[in-house]
Amino acid sequence: MNTDHDLVVIGGGPAGIAAASTAASFGLRVAIIDERVTFGGQIFKRLGDGFDLESPEALGKDYARGARLIQELEQSEISKFNSTTVLTIEDNQIITSHPVDGVRRFSCKALVIAPGAYDRPVVFPGWTLPGVMTAGAVQTLVKTQQISPGKRIFFAGSGPLALAFSAQLIKYGAPVFKVIESAPFPSPTKLLGLLSSIKGNWDLAGDAIRYRATLLSHHVPFHYGRIITKAEGSGRVEAVTHARVDKDWNPIKGTEIVEPADTLCLGYGFFPSHELFRLLDCDFDYDETRGGFTVSKDSWGLTKSSSPLAIYAVGDGTGVTGSYSAEAQGRLAGLHIANHLGSLSTQERDRRSKNFRKELQQRNDFQRAINKMFEVKQGIYRLAEANTVICRCESVRAKEIDPVIDSTCDVSVVKSYSRAGMGLCQARNCQRQIAAMIAIRHKISISEIPFQTPRMPVKPVEIGKIADPSIREEKYFIQ
Repeated sequence: MNTDHDLVVIGGGPAGIAAASTAASFGLRVAIIDERVTFGGQIFKRLGDGFDLESPEALGKDYARGARLIQELEQSEISKFNSTTVLTIEDNQIITSHPVDGVRRFSCKALVIAPGAYDRPVVFPGWTLPGVMTAGAVQTLVKTQQISPGKRIFFAGSGPLALAFSAQLIKYGAPVFKVIESAPFPSPTKLLGLLSSIKGNWDLAGDAIRYRATLLSHHVPFHYGRIITKAEGSGRVEAVTHARVDKDWNPIKGTEIVEPADTLCLGYGFFPSHELFRLLDCDFDYDETRGGFTVSKDSWGLTKSSSPLAIYAVGDGTGVTGSYSAEAQGRLAGLHIANHLGSLSTQERDRRSKNFRKELQQRNDFQRAINKMFEVKQGIYRLAEANTVICRCESVRAKEIDPVIDSTCDVSVVKSYSRAGMGLCQARNCQRQIAAMIAIRHKISISEIPFQTPRMPVKPVEIGKIADPSIREEKYFIQ
């Protein structure tokens, strides 16, 4: 099936919804595609099927913000496609797969990609044990399924995530007993920098105070300058080891503490989901504090790409800055597209964009100040030992990768020789760790390590979907 629209939006989180709703409000034919069952993304995800919501206010202001955005989307004339996976983008067409409807092609005049981000994987001995989970996974269990993953949860992480997620889990009833933060306690200079950018961000500052109060009221210790180094257990995690770190987050010998725990929750930030941007040969910058490689774009979200399509990049999938910034980015992109396609005058576009630009500037200033307080250091990539599994999909250990990286700086070569990165996650869990291992070995910056070669399909899908006759091409299949 081929579907034509003025605008196609990939991603149903705050950025994608804002872009789609804004563009549709000016009469454009818009379609929005998301792989989840419901819209809202990770931060605004709804309760699972079978749950009745009697008191929405009990789920907090994020749920209410999400409800307003989703209602705006539902009340529009936008064509909505849930449970739909984007396989590839080629010949100006977006090719998708649905479990029931099969392959569908979308044609458009402009494309917004708002893929969001995923939890930063941290590789250390025992990180593949059952019971070691990312913060997003634990939040999904607790928030949408009302299930606690354990009875004694240890939270290890860094940045606002360590404070916010641990407090949210406690509020939802999850038994978090300790939190460690890898960054040092903020210096007076960094605190002053944060205060200087507080304008327009009092709501976020208030949230931080409430999160800290939640931990204090539940007598949950919060320790700075420590990192997780090991998880141990028979069949599942039973104990965790953490240590004090130096300025580069390298564990300091002799400072290790072992504590019993049946769940280890990891919240070390996020990586942007930039697979589609790589497939389209977009330009990238590098900023470790925003998740590493970030998409280059102008102030409206328009990217530099070899594609003839007008491709816009919005939200955390372009570099992690938070949901408020993501929504503002989506609004600006929607306005620019409406102007580009002739539905909105340039003067009106600029007038309507002023408040969104102001909010985006204030949110980003605040985020930059926070990033300076909680800079991610290279020690996070030095926790693995020789027998540590690096690629969990293919069970490839560090000692099997080491001989390969002696002679290459290319993660695709490492993949070919060791199978690391060849599994179901398509290197999302191991590619950055392998790149860091190469950078350390060859004494170069991790930003100099090229991506693994992007390939279709960009997300795992049944082989029958990509073997569909409508997308059969010689570059994918050899007869």
